[in-house]
Amino acid sequence: MTEADRQAGGAEEGDAETAHADAGRADSTLWGFRVPSIWLVAGGGWIGRGIQVIAQLVAVRILIQGLGTAGYGVFAVLASLNGWLLLSDFCIGISLQNHISERRAAGQDTEDLILTGALLSLGAVCIMGLVVLLIGPWLSHMVLGEVGFLSASDRTLAFYAVAFPGIGTALGTVMYRIWFARHRGYLSNLVPAAGTVIGTASVWALQHTHAEPRIALATAFYYAPLAVLPLIALAATVARARRNHRFHRELVRPLLSRAFRFWVSGLLAAAVLQVDYIIMVQVLDVHDIVIYSVATKLFLLIFFVYNALLQALWPVCSEAIARHDWHSVRTIVNKYIAFGVVFTLVAGVGVAIVNPWIVRLLAPGLNTPIPMIVIALLTFYIMIRVWTDTFAMVLQSMNDLLLMWLVAPIQSLLSIGLQILGARWFGLPGVIGGLIGCFVLTAVWVLPLRCWLHARRDALT
Repeated sequence: MTEADRQAGGAEEGDAETAHADAGRADSTLWGFRVPSIWLVAGGGWIGRGIQVIAQLVAVRILIQGLGTAGYGVFAVLASLNGWLLLSDFCIGISLQNHISERRAAGQDTEDLILTGALLSLGAVCIMGLVVLLIGPWLSHMVLGEVGFLSASDRTLAFYAVAFPGIGTALGTVMYRIWFARHRGYLSNLVPAAGTVIGTASVWALQHTHAEPRIALATAFYYAPLAVLPLIALAATVARARRNHRFHRELVRPLLSRAFRFWVSGLLAAAVLQVDYIIMVQVLDVHDIVIYSVATKLFLLIFFVYNALLQALWPVCSEAIARHDWHSVRTIVNKYIAFGVVFTLVAGVGVAIVNPWIVRLLAPGLNTPIPMIVIALLTFYIMIRVWTDTFAMVLQSMNDLLLMWLVAPIQSLLSIGLQILGARWFGLPGVIGGLIGCFVLTAVWVLPLRCWLHARRDALT
């Protein structure tokens, strides 16, 4: 989740040439130098993700100062809903990305796909927006009902403040998927970085113009730019596509068919990864939630470095598998998993060393460093995610979600159950231990086995 940026509307001839190039060695020209495409996109990802997470960490301090520790705890719980909200386009964007990669491998035009996929996504988010509007009061009570200092109307406003920008961002991610498929994925990391910086600056300005900014207002100011920027780019791309292409009804079925599989998989993944804050707000105190928020943001910065590589490798693997080149896929997987594990271990040690200074800088109100057990568990958890997410990326790049469908329900039940038990028995470390347990019992061994079976079957045919 890789080729140099070409001007919008550039020749499809360049796309065809890239599609037939060796995926692992495709180069691009940057200021006169030949740069491997994967590393160009990953480099853009590192810069973009780095800026994004640093801005998020700055926002932690600003929000704690403006909203107080309790108010920031509510903001952190609301922010955790974004993983669910990004499914509002019903994963049409992911389906569109893989369709574009397949056409690139065949040297075919992709503009009609882009126009059709974007319009389908627009319809999907409009439906989701209406649903959220109608059931927002009930959802806000379900998520924030244990927060006693907020009235029912304040809870609903705070929920809408994250929900509607989140739905807009889901539509905007269609543009990110188009960029990844066209090997311009660095833009998919730089644009959200810009949105996060603007959002952080907006919250800072709000704090200096309102003596006590409300949680809903601060949330809306922070998340609105993340939706607006990609939507502008998507609107421009669709406008260009409309000049020579039209909505193709015959593309609707294949786009939606794959999208539905990805959407179900995404819902199950959210049930694994996006329930931690919802559980914590029911069981733990605000102090633990803030510690978890600061710690996970630090480790997400570590994981984003690797995730940028994964996103860059997704279309590369799609094209390699389309050519039945499993040797390249195996080489990529082995090489980048080794890099990710070593990098995570070194970065985790670094976080442990600078832990007291980080807390004093970002959340001085906590008056306590991040517990070392939390740092150790998060380091191990990210190493597990490096392993599992790499194999998941390979399977998704070839549209194989069957195994994920079969395993994810079990994993989601394990995630919820183990996190609830862990939180009640061991507190915050138990939440992280529950996450680790649900991966070790399922995805850690199932996903590599599925990839090996695909490679073996392809070799025998």
